Amino acid sequence: MKYLRSCIKMIDMDAWPILTRIWKLQRDLAQKATPCIDGFAISPRGLMLLAFVERYPNPSGLARELHIPTPSVSHALKKLEQSGLLERKNDPNDLRRFVFILTEKGKRALVGGQECLQSSFRETLKRLDPAERRELDRLLQKLTEGES
Repeated sequence: MKYLRSCIKMIDMDAWPILTRIWKLQRDLAQKATPCIDGFAISPRGLMLLAFVERYPNPSGLARELHIPTPSVSHALKKLEQSGLLERKNDPNDLRRFVFILTEKGKRALVGGQECLQSSFRETLKRLDPAERRELDRLLQKLTEGES
């Protein structure tokens, strides 16, 4: 308990409410978009994996980028493969490894799912006037400078 109290003291108390709002926004957007995303036979988490597979086509690279254990990523990729959204191929640079590529069905699911999330976010952004939207974008860019 003493350790927990010392950790809490180290946290800038203004940061916690902001973090919880970010998590709530992300969760709410995913929940609102889920019925639409379901039409592509994919979950919001699966959609995010598809989005990252193009840049990080092997399980270990994907796990590193997303900070998820490799076995969890491998399991999720296997489910996406079984759904026909991904295809496993030998890595042309290292025949001991394999990479995942999006199938045509996977590409359609990615584009459609992204549109579902964007549509959900557009609805949420309607609460802000144009100047507030520009300011939000500016602040997010500032906070993510140098991020990949």
